[in-house]
Amino acid sequence: MLTGRGVVALVALAGLGCGSDGDVPDAAAGGAADRGAAATSYTDAVPSGAKPAPEDAFRTLEGGEASLADLRGNVVVANLWGTWCLPCRDELPELVELARIYAGRPVVILGLAVESGSPEEIRDFLADFGADYPNWILGMDDAVATFAAVGFPTTVIVDPEGWIRKELLGPQTVASLTEEIEALLP
Repeated sequence: MLTGRGVVALVALAGLGCGSDGDVPDAAAGGAADRGAAATSYTDAVPSGAKPAPEDAFRTLEGGEASLADLRGNVVVANLWGTWCLPCRDELPELVELARIYAGRPVVILGLAVESGSPEEIRDFLADFGADYPNWILGMDDAVATFAAVGFPTTVIVDPEGWIRKELLGPQTVASLTEEIEALLP
């Protein structure tokens, strides 16, 4: 259930770009950059324009916890989405296809289900789309605080070293995401 703050954030986020396309504005992404500016313990070279991926632990659909740090060594396409978000539903087949294309390669397609119900409800929803890539759960407040999300879907692309290289707002396609992934693969 959404709290008062969650409802306000949901309304604001829906109006700010649930269906738009493009990069997240720098001003909206500033919170994540400020939080992690000194976190360079895993590498000394900061890629131009990159910021560290959050190291927060998220709930998995299986009931455990996981973090983006657990996925280091892979290009991670982390997609913040919701069952309530129509553009997110339109984007799901693209992510399913992307997961199929990159199966067996050092690429992880990861869903971050925002305010989307119980793990069972999320699993049932994803099954309707044939989405079998990992999905974690987070609340609206966490989506805003941790990823500076200004609308949904938001896709965050993390390089194998743990640096956020791209933040994309709005539905993405296989072609656009493939271009971003290929640029980060060795």
